[in-house]
Amino acid sequence: METIQINPTLWNEAEQLAKRHHTDLTQIVESFIRRYIEQMNKKTPKEQVTPFVESLGIDLHLPADFDEKEAYRKHLEEKYQ
Repeated sequence: METIQINPTLWNEAEQLAKRHHTDLTQIVESFIRRYIEQMNKKTPKEQVTPFVESLGIDLHLPADFDEKEAYRKHLEEKYQ
């Protein structure tokens, strides 16, 4: 097993949270890593969004081959005709 370095303040906050929820910090970390890996395996790099955007709960239903640069170019063409 490898050793990882975590900001001490973050570590202390996580330990306090684990104690409040009567759980082990190792379980929290393993659960987070497991969920992160599952989410990353479900998405292609283009589909990945920031946690903030994901928290908005908005699904734009864009096709897999959506090209945002091309869409923006078309938008500008229409705007400045």
